[in-house]
Amino acid sequence: MLKKGEKKMRFRSIAAITVVIFIAGTIISPGTVSAWEKGHMKVVPSVKFNEQYDTNIFYDRDDPKHDWISILTPGIFGQFGFGANGKHKLTADYKVDLGMFGKYHDQNYGNQDVFAGAFLDFDEITVDVNNRFQFTSSRAGTEFEHRNLRKIDTLNAVLGWHFNKIDFDTGYQFYIVNYLSDTLEQLNRYENAGWITGYVQVAPKTKALLEFNYRNLQYPDASGRNGNAYSVWGGVKGEITAKVTGIAKVGLKAKDYNSSSSNDYFGITTNIALLYAMNDRTDFTFSYNREPYESTYNNNNFYTGDHFLFNVLYRFGHGFVGKFDTMYFHNSYPSPGVTEDKKRRDNEWAIGPRLEYHWKEYAIAGIGYRFHQRESNISSRRYDQHVFNADIKLMF
Repeated sequence: MLKKGEKKMRFRSIAAITVVIFIAGTIISPGTVSAWEKGHMKVVPSVKFNEQYDTNIFYDRDDPKHDWISILTPGIFGQFGFGANGKHKLTADYKVDLGMFGKYHDQNYGNQDVFAGAFLDFDEITVDVNNRFQFTSSRAGTEFEHRNLRKIDTLNAVLGWHFNKIDFDTGYQFYIVNYLSDTLEQLNRYENAGWITGYVQVAPKTKALLEFNYRNLQYPDASGRNGNAYSVWGGVKGEITAKVTGIAKVGLKAKDYNSSSSNDYFGITTNIALLYAMNDRTDFTFSYNREPYESTYNNNNFYTGDHFLFNVLYRFGHGFVGKFDTMYFHNSYPSPGVTEDKKRRDNEWAIGPRLEYHWKEYAIAGIGYRFHQRESNISSRRYDQHVFNADIKLMF
């Protein structure tokens, strides 16, 4: 149960958000556009207020701890177009998540995310270069039960050649992650990857593709985990049917580590991401990825993940939008942990209904719920979590 002081703090927080919404709605005229825009330049400052109630903030099934979390997310997005009709684009995006816990103040965090990119379109040749830097303790997309502060930098560069019915993309990626904790320094790594993809038009809006990808992995403090990965893909991209668009590719991947005592990977890899636009009101999205992901779990270089995502978006009208998100992950580890007698197997799933109200052109309010569960044959890795939230995003 919340203490009296905590209840007052929750009430004041919600009241403050309500006042902000009311003031924004009264002082900004209905015709106001939520951006500063002139010619081919556009700037959109924003701020998001998110109030959450989390029933299991430490991902612990045996002794779950609950708390209220207030998250403030200021940000700014900018884009500048130049050249004929502004077809060349420079883009920048910055946001910071400031999380404040009601009881467990040592869990407070400030995650930063910076993105900058340039897209140059010379008709037959395109250049797409972008860089993303993250200073974060987020557990999303990780194996961690606790927050671990780290710096991540990802650089992507793609050069495209476009001919009559044949296209080629050549790409390069540099990825580096550094943990701020000395106990996790053996997980610091950087990767260099290169790929080439060829496309052949097989229908007016559909292309067949063939791709080769090479990736080199380096762990400065754990040289036995250094290695190389090779993959070959084939598939289709574009308009799959009249109402289905996206990409679907399947291939083989080999992942070879330096240490002779480490398990290597050789098997099928899959990347499917599809959008089904059923009608003007309803969209469905589906994705499936099978991949040997780098692991932070003890005695395992990687785990094989089969990851499914399914989302529904329904436009009710009058500014109301409903969303329903689901996920199912199956993760399989090749080796038992140091103190374990069996290989870890996880089944993880979540459901998340959400209702949004798009108010005028500069405010989006939403309420949502998410249930997340991980089942595992390693009992210490199991947990259940319920998260309730209400939020508002204002764009100026």
